[in-house]
Amino acid sequence: MITDQSILEHIRRGDKEGLDFLFRRYYKPLVLYANAFVNDIHKAEDVVQELFIKFWNDKLFDRLYNNTLSTYLFALVKNASLNHINKKDILSDTAEFSHLEIAEEEARRIAEEGIQKVKQAIEELPEKTRKVVECIMIQNMKYKEAAEELEVSVNTVKTLLRNGISKLKEDLKDHKDLFHLFFL
Repeated sequence: MITDQSILEHIRRGDKEGLDFLFRRYYKPLVLYANAFVNDIHKAEDVVQELFIKFWNDKLFDRLYNNTLSTYLFALVKNASLNHINKKDILSDTAEFSHLEIAEEEARRIAEEGIQKVKQAIEELPEKTRKVVECIMIQNMKYKEAAEELEVSVNTVKTLLRNGISKLKEDLKDHKDLFHLFFL
């Protein structure tokens, strides 16, 4: 698993692969966190996407210590979400909303522990199944693209994906929140 330090090193070198690592690791947990504030999954996605653009364009990563990336990103999302809410004059004071603190704790737990559990479950899949799951579910490839990449038929991709999802559901049955995060 790539570390926050490694992600920041890639980004600081101007390596856009670092942004890919950042996106894969933090996008879904940050969207869930933003959604706790804005209560609109599409707006939450917009907030997080805008944050990633600002993070890159304004070189916000230059201000960070290697072990503060997660905290910094969640703080940025919280502020951006609250700004969105304030612009709509729906909410101006968040002190009374303790559920937001719970959402923050939950999002951090998912980001730090949950992603590792999902990755571990994926790594335990048979090789071909794992590759199909990664292509379709992580890289968002279409069935045909995955079939071409893996040099198998589209039907094989569908079968392996179905088998992989069943296995992941079984492996993550005690962590349904993680499984749903995986399919956000």
